[in-house]
Amino acid sequence: MDRSWGILAAFSLLLAVSACGPDESPAPPASSSSSKPSPSSTPPTFTPTVSPAKVTAACPFLGADELNRITGTTADTVAQEEAPGTTEDAPQYTCAYLTGQQLSETAPRLYFFALDQVEPDIPVSSTAENCPTSSTPLPGVGDAAMYCALDNYWTTIAIAKRVHGETRMVNLHLHEYPKDVYVRVAKLLAERL
Repeated sequence: MDRSWGILAAFSLLLAVSACGPDESPAPPASSSSSKPSPSSTPPTFTPTVSPAKVTAACPFLGADELNRITGTTADTVAQEEAPGTTEDAPQYTCAYLTGQQLSETAPRLYFFALDQVEPDIPVSSTAENCPTSSTPLPGVGDAAMYCALDNYWTTIAIAKRVHGETRMVNLHLHEYPKDVYVRVAKLLAERL
């Protein structure tokens, strides 16, 4: 999992550098509530079939039952949205896919990022450069996509697409599966970005 954090750190650096360009979008309105939303343990009831104009969570991009069907997992999995974060001025949403009493840090995760001034191949290439092994491109998936093994346990899948005036990227950290699992989940996520 240490390599996962390295890839996320490199991507955060990319976001920081991309944030230096002119900002043509208005800042999001300040929240009128002083309390932060607590993570939800309820599976999302909305799974977009078309790209939403505004993204406010990662879990609606991939339901827990869908992930189980694609990976062949039979465990009772819950998609849990974590508290939102930001990297410079780019929103970051994270969904953890938990089973039973599983520790959060051992759960598969879906990370969502939105970038204003970056072409889709840049964050995917940046992620690929930080893979400890060679990455495998996924042609025809989104505007740019790839997957690579992070270690003997984790694989990351990165998909980016330019839509709604921004580059949207999801990065899914999964346990190791056959290549067809990565291709199926990557295609599904690209359709929903």
